[in-house]
Amino acid sequence: MANKKEFKPGVYAILAGVITAVVLAGITVFAYTTRYIAFSPEKVAQAYVDTIVQTGDGYNAYKNTLVSKNAKYGDFVRNAYMKPFVNDKDEKGEEIKQAEFVGTGSKEEQEAIDKVYNTMYEYYCELVHQFGWDNYDKIYTRYFEKLVEVRKEVYGDEYMDTEFMFGALEANVATYGEKVTGTDRVIASDNKTILKEETVGKYQEMFGTEQEVEAENIVDGKKKTITEKKLVYRFTTTVKSCEELSEAETKEYLEGYKGRIAPIAASGEAKAAEYGLEDKTVGKKTDKAKTNMIEAFKKLDCSENITAVAKAECEVKLDDGKVVATQTVFVVKIGRSWYVDNTNVDTGNLYLAEIQQ
Repeated sequence: MANKKEFKPGVYAILAGVITAVVLAGITVFAYTTRYIAFSPEKVAQAYVDTIVQTGDGYNAYKNTLVSKNAKYGDFVRNAYMKPFVNDKDEKGEEIKQAEFVGTGSKEEQEAIDKVYNTMYEYYCELVHQFGWDNYDKIYTRYFEKLVEVRKEVYGDEYMDTEFMFGALEANVATYGEKVTGTDRVIASDNKTILKEETVGKYQEMFGTEQEVEAENIVDGKKKTITEKKLVYRFTTTVKSCEELSEAETKEYLEGYKGRIAPIAASGEAKAAEYGLEDKTVGKKTDKAKTNMIEAFKKLDCSENITAVAKAECEVKLDDGKVVATQTVFVVKIGRSWYVDNTNVDTGNLYLAEIQQ
């Protein structure tokens, strides 16, 4: 079990600009890379497995799947799961009042952000352990329900928007990954202030061997590169085989896929009704919350467009050749691109460490 370690109040504000820039750069690189690998079933399968096994990131792994075929992944999450909880404008279209400290950059705001993120991180771990990211429906639904409660308790307001929701969730996903891998020390531009301490991750404890490596540290108040001993490991994910199914096998597979996806694709209308979502026009703007939710789920059905199916056997090894995980992945072809069929996979064995707060 990882040691309990909360965010330091104030660190979020210092790192916010850097983190945002890194995330945006990462999204750009990821989008380009995803488009590039989409033409290869082997590369799609490898990227999907590697994304999960390296840091326990089942959230971003969906960018390689059919979930992202007919809509941008962020738009799918926004329309299918966030909209019922958005409360940023009243019936007249005026912005809901937020806590007075929001946007001030004050210590009070920093501490509030930290408290929300830490509280939600504990709950995020519970959800991942209970359901796993293969059941994203349960994770998204329960996570955002809880976030509304926590925001109200900590901030004392009724406000909620998708930016706040993505911020909390993605911070929790990143923290989970850091607990898995460990973190390097982060030193500020003044070459003196330590923004983040070095931590030992669960994977380092499980698989690492002690080696001498170069690392940045503070010596006599100045940043210096020193040699120190660390627990080092490396995973390499490879596709051992990737075979396309025969015409008869593909037909049989598609029948199974239709059976799995049909109830999911049809679930949007019932979900919209459950939350009481309606399309509303305020002034000149129309919020199609109900329509967008229904369409988000309908677009998950790709059964009419799949032309080929391949079965990929993936393997994750340490540098010494030890196999730490294997995974079967089915990838399907639509047009010239391949996608992981996320309706037919169990990734439980890729989460090699149980991470808790």
